[in-house]
Amino acid sequence: MLNIFLSLVFLYGISAPSPSALSSAEIQSPPEITLNYIEYNRGMSFPTTAQLGIHYPGHYDLTFHDIRMVANSFYPDDFIIPNAFFWPLFEGRFGDVLGAFTEPYYGIRIYHFFKKRPNLGFGAEFIHLKVFIPDEGEEVHITGEDGTGLVDERKSTKEYISSYNISHGVNHLSLSVVYRLMLLPSEKVPVGRIQPYASLSIGPCIPHPQLRLEGDAGYKAFSYQPKFGNFGFGVNLGARFQISGRFGFYMEYKFTRSFLNDMSFDNGEEGEFWTRFPSHHIAWGVSFIF
Repeated sequence: MLNIFLSLVFLYGISAPSPSALSSAEIQSPPEITLNYIEYNRGMSFPTTAQLGIHYPGHYDLTFHDIRMVANSFYPDDFIIPNAFFWPLFEGRFGDVLGAFTEPYYGIRIYHFFKKRPNLGFGAEFIHLKVFIPDEGEEVHITGEDGTGLVDERKSTKEYISSYNISHGVNHLSLSVVYRLMLLPSEKVPVGRIQPYASLSIGPCIPHPQLRLEGDAGYKAFSYQPKFGNFGFGVNLGARFQISGRFGFYMEYKFTRSFLNDMSFDNGEEGEFWTRFPSHHIAWGVSFIF
């Protein structure tokens, strides 16, 4: 009997898990919550209407009301992936390959979420969009004063403006606050595989306008204008789909409003102009998470 008991004790001793094995198997550390997101997006902004003012001393001081501006959000055309990326890549035009990722509409941002409140975060966002007055011109309501006297009527923009665009970007650079829901959490993605979110942002704009007035051969304005009076704000509503702990993708609606109140001529002449407009955007992008 003693031999049987000792045999059972021996068998239990070699088969029972060690205390260290029990602690590692049964006491698991909580899953890591990723707090930092670097995100890149492409997208498009839609046509809009703007208010445009031009103060040209000795010539006119006019406001153009509800002037139509288009976005031209794809480059070089709507078939952006084959025409702007693959063909330049095959042909060795690597500058154009890079342009497929930085023209004409793109955004970059970084978010940091709080460790104790991972629903809430803050960050910085850059949005590059373009706007153009169509080349064909249009009749709009114009008020102010020109060389003939007071103006308050509908006229073609071509009577005063040869071309106007912000083709090197309106360039919103904003600070943001963001709130997200963390749905469908899992062991690998404790913050949730589906993350609806909303964010608010405000900050300066760094526009690059190109303005040519009727009758002039050269541009009146043709440079970046990082001035205090140029700013904007935005609202984002979207959803992030986090497929792993380190990678995800997202799609969102953006609304921005641009107040470009302080732009001036670059050609040595005195003159100022301003533009204010809302923009509606759809954006899609990828998230790199750490």
